[in-house]
Amino acid sequence: MTAGRRWLAAALICAIGLALAAAARHWLIEPAAVSARCDAGAADLWCVIRAWTIQSFVHQRIGWFALVAACIATVTAWRSVAGVALFAACAGLVLYTAALCAPAALLALLVLVREGHPAGAASASIKPQNASA
Repeated sequence: MTAGRRWLAAALICAIGLALAAAARHWLIEPAAVSARCDAGAADLWCVIRAWTIQSFVHQRIGWFALVAACIATVTAWRSVAGVALFAACAGLVLYTAALCAPAALLALLVLVREGHPAGAASASIKPQNASA
């Protein structure tokens, strides 16, 4: 994958996370009418989704998840885990957990956009010097 495509994929992951979190925040969490209906005991699907969304940022759970996933991705260089970490971090930036999600987003981005090298490429590119010269 070229560098431009890696940046585009990272931007799309981040944009989707931001958009979904913003929609959840402005249509599920903050409206007083939804809050009153769900707090009154309504058990419809939207109230369940609202409760799960609120639980994702209580005690900064989404931030810790994003940070741990980003650290795992950094150590292992797994881009799929970095994508999940970036998605969660971007969502967490909108959902009140910026303190943990900002460094998680940076770590995940570093993994997603770094040049991929096959295993052992660094050692294979070093040629042994001849001692006879």
